[in-house]
Amino acid sequence: MPALGFIASTLILPTLRTLFLSFHDPRGQEYVGFVNYRDVFGSPNIFNVDGWAGIFGSKLFWVGAVLLLIGLGVSVMLGRQSGYRISFAPGSGGIAALGALLALFAVFAALRGTIFNNLWWVVTVTVISTTAGLAIAVLADRSKGESIAKSLIFMPMAISFVGAGVIWRFMYLARDVSKPQTGVINTFWVGLGNLSLSRGPGFWIAVILSLALAALLVRLAVRAWRVGERGVGAGAAVCALPLVWFAYALWRGVGGFEVRDNGDVVASTIQFAQQAPFNNVWLMLVLIWIQTGFTMVIFSAAIKAVPSDLIEAARVDGASEAQAFWRVIIPQIAPTIGVVITTLIVLVMKVFDIVKVMTNGNFGTQVIANEMWQRAFTELNFGLGSALAVVLFIAVLPILFVNIRRMQKAAS
Repeated sequence: MPALGFIASTLILPTLRTLFLSFHDPRGQEYVGFVNYRDVFGSPNIFNVDGWAGIFGSKLFWVGAVLLLIGLGVSVMLGRQSGYRISFAPGSGGIAALGALLALFAVFAALRGTIFNNLWWVVTVTVISTTAGLAIAVLADRSKGESIAKSLIFMPMAISFVGAGVIWRFMYLARDVSKPQTGVINTFWVGLGNLSLSRGPGFWIAVILSLALAALLVRLAVRAWRVGERGVGAGAAVCALPLVWFAYALWRGVGGFEVRDNGDVVASTIQFAQQAPFNNVWLMLVLIWIQTGFTMVIFSAAIKAVPSDLIEAARVDGASEAQAFWRVIIPQIAPTIGVVITTLIVLVMKVFDIVKVMTNGNFGTQVIANEMWQRAFTELNFGLGSALAVVLFIAVLPILFVNIRRMQKAAS
C-alpha cells in the first residue's frame, strides 16, 4: 500500500491531471474539447508537411537512394553465394545503412516542425549511437589498451546534458570574421580555407596524403574482392571516394573563405546552431557523443558473454570474421540490441536540456519537450502544454510496452 500510494501520488494522479488540463483552456478552467490537440497538429511550427515535394528535389535524397541500392545489391549477391536471400557484410551493410540515413535526412529536412524534429532526433541518435557503440565494442574486444580506449569513450557519460550543451556551444562558436576564431571547428574550417588558398607545402602535403590514402583503400578493396570479402571491398571503395573528393575540393578551393565582389578574400565561418535545417544534426551530435559510451559498454558486456565455443565452431566450419560476427555474434546479442534501441528511443523522445541550452528551440530546432516547457511555463498556456505532454506520453508508450513484454518473456 505505501508503494502504491507513492506511485499514485507521483505518477498516476499527475498523468490524469495533465490529461484533464489538455482538454481545457490556457488557464485550465473552461472545457474546450480537442482544440489544443487541433492546435498541436494544425500549427505549422509544430507539424508542417508543406515542403514534402522538396524531398524528391534533394540531391541528398538521391545520393542516399543510390547508396542504399548499391548496399542492398551487394548484400543480395553475397547472400546468393552463401545460400541466403541476403547477407550483410560490414561493407555492404554500412553502405546500405548510410544510404538509408542520408535519404531520411532529406525527408526530415523537407518536413519541418517540432514533431518531425523529434522523429529526426530519434532516428539519427538511435541509429548512430547504436552502430558506433557496437563497432567500438567489437573493434576493442580483447585488444591491447581496451580498458583505456573504452574509458575515454565512456567519459562523456559523466557529463550532464546541460554541461555537454555548454561545451559544444563553445565548440560550434563562430566569432566575427575580423577577430580570431575561438570555436574549435570554425578555427579548423578557417585554417583549412587558408591552406587551400596558400598553395604552400602544407597544401601539397594534404593533397598527396589524401590521394595516397584513397589509393590504399582502393588497393584494399581489390584485394578483399579477390579473396571473396566483397562486402569489405565495396565498403573500402566507397570510403575512398570522400578522400578523392577532398583532394579535388582542396585544389578548387574549400574551407572558411569567401571571395567578395571586389576580389578580396575574407574569412568565412559556419553558423552551426543557426543554419536550418541541418543545425538539428549538429545538436544531435552532442547526444551521440554522450550515448555512444553507454551503448559501447552494454554491447561489450554482451559480446564477452557470447560462448567462445560457438565462435570457434564457426571458424572451424570455414566462416570468416565477418560471417562469424553476422551469423553468430549478432543473433546471440540481438536481445541486448533491442533493449539498447528501445532505451535510446525513450531517452531521445524526451530530449530537452541540449536544445534548451544551445538554441532554446530557435532556428527551427524545437523539440516536443522544450515546446511543452515554453507553452506551459513561459506562456502559461497550460492547456496546450498539457496536450503536448500527452502527445509525448502516447509516443513513448508503445516503446515502454515493448520493453515490458520483453522483460516478461525473459523472466518466464
